[in-house]
Amino acid sequence: MARQARTVIPGQAMHVMVRGNNRETLFFTDEDRRTYLEWLREAARQFGCAVHAFALMPNHVHLLMTPQNEDSLAKTMQSLGRRYAQYFNQQHRRSGTIWEGRYRSSLIDPDYFLRCQRYIELNPVRAGFESNPQSSTWTSFATHIGGNAEPWLVDHQHFWKLGNTPFERQMTWASFVKEGAPHWEDRQITESLLRSKPWVSDIYAQKLFKNAPEVAVIRHRGRPRKIIPLNSTT
Repeated sequence: MARQARTVIPGQAMHVMVRGNNRETLFFTDEDRRTYLEWLREAARQFGCAVHAFALMPNHVHLLMTPQNEDSLAKTMQSLGRRYAQYFNQQHRRSGTIWEGRYRSSLIDPDYFLRCQRYIELNPVRAGFESNPQSSTWTSFATHIGGNAEPWLVDHQHFWKLGNTPFERQMTWASFVKEGAPHWEDRQITESLLRSKPWVSDIYAQKLFKNAPEVAVIRHRGRPRKIIPLNSTT
């Protein structure tokens, strides 16, 4: 069966996930996690990806990135994947693949960007590993509320619109994440990611895929909901 073509558009944010082979653990120590983030930073800089958010879970990783070029995302993930796999096998005295196939990716509607970032930073809470996002050491949430910063992360333009000062943006973001997401929203993001389909509105799909907008849309059960961007004044 031929591989499904990825939808990658330079300058458009992508939600990415990689899993451990057979759902096996990818990070045993903080050194493992720090090594992965450091090499993510290096690969993203080398191949032209802006990294906006991350969540390192025990057996999978969520990333939110904007590629500069059509092949930026693929090169970043391939370089990082090979390098970390070699390190992991040497460090933990094992051999063979550590990844479950190819990474999954979903192009994100700009109006949905902050909701996807919230989904990623709430992942440890949703999975039951933490009681609140502040307790999550290995996500980008601390950076976005002014805590232990990862200075190499790049704030998306929609994040900048949350306030005129860093403090305003941090407070608005903390409130938005604390509010949580409705179940249907989490389900849509998850389904789009697992199928490597864009998470976009019908209107945005028609704009990007004029000839066949339906290929970008997953038809979910129930009545469709209108998603209002966080930055919207309406």
